[in-house]
Order: sequence, then structure tokens, then C-alpha cells
Amino acid sequence: MKLMQINLYIQITLYLFLCLPQNIFSQPVWDTSMVEKANTAKNARYLKEAEKQVIFYTNLARADGKLFAESYMTWYLESNGLKPDSFTLSLIKELEYIQGLPMLQPDLDLYEIARNHAIKSGKSGQQGHQGFQKRFRHVSKAYFTYGENCYYGRDNPLIIVIGLLIDTGVNDLGHRRNMLDPGFNSVGVSIMPHKTFSYNCVIDFGRK
Repeated sequence: MKLMQINLYIQITLYLFLCLPQNIFSQPVWDTSMVEKANTAKNARYLKEAEKQVIFYTNLARADGKLFAESYMTWYLESNGLKPDSFTLSLIKELEYIQGLPMLQPDLDLYEIARNHAIKSGKSGQQGHQGFQKRFRHVSKAYFTYGENCYYGRDNPLIIVIGLLIDTGVNDLGHRRNMLDPGFNSVGVSIMPHKTFSYNCVIDFGRK
């Protein structure tokens, strides 16, 4: 095995040990090539590690939804003291059919939009998508379509991703739809402190 291949294998193995839940190795095993494919943000220097992981976990769900559910849903429910509700059960069912969606690639323009909104929302303590059209106006010609998710609460990347996928209380499941939209291929993520909810995470999606 070439030295470059050995180093890549070590990096992926360390990423799994450091970033994934500790019970991951008692669960179905993720193929290393899939893990590498999902880790699209690894070289995006402008992203914080937690922001890279939000993209990573979202890509895992898009790559193999059934395996994602088998690997993480029990952990999520138990670690948060939750029981499955109708939203959780509908997500698990939907993930069974998710396979091979395009991996989201980090995009600097989308990151800057997400970051500015996360900072502004965090300082004001507001929730929502205020000024959505205006914030995307200067990049609208670069994308066929775009969308936005906003999360409030903890800064744990996996909890952010699963929380948005479950989308409890959101009848149209808009956040879930964005996370699993096969039309999106670009993403920007920003996690910032929030005056009211400790942290907020803004995820902006686009299709080029």
C-alpha cells in the first residue's frame, strides 16, 4: 500500500473515532470510501470543525439513509431521553428509501450568507429567515434554486443534523426536505452563539 493511501486510511479511521458516537462500531459499518466521499468539507479552511461535521453527517444521510438511521437514531433518542414520536417514525421510514443523493459541496458564498444571518440572529435573539430574498439577491443568478434551515439550541453537529431531519412540529417538514433534496449540491454552514437559545446553526443550500 502506498504511503498516501496509508495516510488517508489513518485520517479516516481517526475521524471515525473522534467524530462519531462511541457506539458506532457496534452498529452497521460504514464503508471507508463512503465516509471519504461524504467528508466534502475537510479542506474548507473557512469552516469550523463543527460546521464541517454538519456537512459530513448530512452527506451520510444523503448517501445511505437506512444505514444512517440504523447507526444514529437510537443513540440520538437515548442520549436526549426521548421516545419515538410520529415525526421520528416518519423520518426512519423515509430514510429507508434514501440512497445515493448528490453530496453537498461547501460553498463560500453560501457560507457567508449563513454566517451573516447566524451572527445577526444570535445577537438579536431572533428566530426565522428574516430578509431571506434580500440576503440571497446578489448570488441568485449563480443558483437554479436555494433554501435555508435554521436550528436553535445545542452546538453538537450530529444533534443539529438529526434534529432538522426529524423536524418535530413542522407540518410541511421543510427542514427535512431541504436536507434530503436531491436537487441541492452546494451548502454553507455557520454555527454561532445565540442570545436566547445558546447557539444557532444556519444552513444555506443551493443548486448550481
